[in-house]
Amino acid sequence: MRQEVKDWLESSEYDFETANTMFTTGRYNYCIFMCHQAVEKLIKALIIQLNKNFPPKTHNLHTLLKFVDSNPEKDIETIILKLNPHYMVSRYPDAAGGPSHKMYNDEIAKEFLEDTKKVLKWLKQKMKL
Repeated sequence: MRQEVKDWLESSEYDFETANTMFTTGRYNYCIFMCHQAVEKLIKALIIQLNKNFPPKTHNLHTLLKFVDSNPEKDIETIILKLNPHYMVSRYPDAAGGPSHKMYNDEIAKEFLEDTKKVLKWLKQKMKL
């Protein structure tokens, strides 16, 4: 496995651990942002593994997904589409229509964590990990 793939993989795992920590501390907007980061980085690792070159410089999960699977499982694509806008919404008050930390709660964050875990597992299977 190329070092770049290992680096992206390690960073993805670290970000998912951070998402869990943010959930535990009640920082739900950061939990969801880190879920997005974990998925984004693992997709980018897979792009490097499959294509032998670096991924495009985008945070759009759906765009990145097309580089690794042009016809993904519907439930995976649905999760990706649901998570995708939260890169902005979870961080920026103007994207969220107010302070982003007020728009998330325990239930929403827990659902995003569970969904993210499914996507990460699916991506790792595609990487044969």
